[in-house]
Amino acid sequence: MNSLFKNKNLNALVLSKNLVQYALQMRVLFFSWLAYEITQKDLWVGIVLGVGSTPILLSSYLGSYFSERYNINKIMFYSYIVILLMFGLFFIIDYENIYNLLILSFLFGIIMGVPSPPFWTIVINTFGKNNLSWINSYFYSFQFFGEMIIPLIFAFFIANFSSNYFISFACFIIIIAIFLINYFPEDKQLKNQKDKNIYDSYSKILKQNPVIFWMSIIVSIQSIFGVTIFIVLPQYANDFGVGATGFGIFFAVNGAGIFLGTILSFYTGVFRSKILVLILSTIGWDIGQIIFAFSANYYLSIVLLFLMGFSAAYWVVAANLIFQNETNDKDRNKIMALYQFVTQLFFIGWLVGGVISDITNAQIALIISGISSYPIFIIAIISSKKLRIV
Repeated sequence: MNSLFKNKNLNALVLSKNLVQYALQMRVLFFSWLAYEITQKDLWVGIVLGVGSTPILLSSYLGSYFSERYNINKIMFYSYIVILLMFGLFFIIDYENIYNLLILSFLFGIIMGVPSPPFWTIVINTFGKNNLSWINSYFYSFQFFGEMIIPLIFAFFIANFSSNYFISFACFIIIIAIFLINYFPEDKQLKNQKDKNIYDSYSKILKQNPVIFWMSIIVSIQSIFGVTIFIVLPQYANDFGVGATGFGIFFAVNGAGIFLGTILSFYTGVFRSKILVLILSTIGWDIGQIIFAFSANYYLSIVLLFLMGFSAAYWVVAANLIFQNETNDKDRNKIMALYQFVTQLFFIGWLVGGVISDITNAQIALIISGISSYPIFIIAIISSKKLRIV
């Protein structure tokens, strides 16, 4: 196992993908804070982030489509170049106008989903399914380290410098990611697999694999209703009087919890019953959301976000493993694109959470978010024997 993690191809893949992910996380932080600063409304935070996520539903499919027909390394190279150009638009567009911010958010969404399906395809093709549990923990430990440190970088730049310096830093790490593509393993997947009917292809996968069918629904519901917390964080930071620095710390401690959870999952594995891990981690996240809703203490809120992050780490690793272990060589691109699709449905949650918070208040929005996923869990576990044993 040690030799696997000394593999320069694997390290280049993991680091490159995560550097781009760090830059995209910077975009989410910047957009959410800016939307709230401009409008003072949770609704607009949800709209801006939602508009940016909607096109990902298409771009994740495009990532799968291109992977089956073209060289994966080239797909990732060109998608990273386009993401870099998107960040370049910040220097020529007045992003403090809410409508320009909406346009920028939408443009990012068009390309953001493309790299993920080819990334996981080349990982599985190169290193095999037997190493997936360890590689997932390894990959997500990098990703969630970023979720811990990037908000602190955001707070530092926003508090001390022009936002253009923050954008320049994002561009710099994307350039490093592009350079690392030179060290990617060779793409050996057979190309030109053509499906005459895309709908029939995905429909067949869902009908033949009940685990993928129910997991797609479970992850969809959690993606839609589990993200309200991130819509209301700017409001809570404002109410606590901690400004951009406190807002960044909110995200940082959540990322620290995710990072610690991922590191522990790396050493312990995700345990035998992945569906049990998924349920317990969902409960941990939702209890944290509901208590956070009524917290009047900034430091208690920080502790809650840390514990929620710890739960989220196991949720992400377990869900990803279930999808990956149910793939076969023929359908791998499609199943990973499907996973990317359902995880990106949080854009609906951002919109729904923003609307509910705007109509009622942040507390009610968080309570609804915290109780919404359990009916589908119960139905899925009762309906699918195979799901109960994954």
